[in-house]
Amino acid sequence: MAKRWIKVWVTESLTGTIRFDFTPAQRGVWYDLLVLAGNCRMEGVIAAGPGTPYPHSWIAGTLNIPLNLLETTLKKCHNSQRIYENNDGIHIVNWARYQSEYERQKPYRQRKPEDKGEAPEALLKE
Repeated sequence: MAKRWIKVWVTESLTGTIRFDFTPAQRGVWYDLLVLAGNCRMEGVIAAGPGTPYPHSWIAGTLNIPLNLLETTLKKCHNSQRIYENNDGIHIVNWARYQSEYERQKPYRQRKPEDKGEAPEALLKE
């Protein structure tokens, strides 16, 4: 299911290896790929659905970048083990680790207010 937001680690983004290994354009593509993976139906996988990967030309068009920039970035991401690609699409390696805080908190967000120790809305109006 598509997310409304994705988590990006601040320190790692500013001082991690992607800062030194990727060109500024490739870093932009990497972050766009993360956002696209968060927007797809299968979490962390850039694809229309199971067994239906997006063509690279579609991804490049969607991200408004040249196809050759996408291809060189995907190759660099693959070589640095940030992604892998198969018949289901482009998988972001460690997606669950990157987004784990969201998943960890999901059950808490879904509980009823009274289950969270909060006063029901009707009591607050009295």
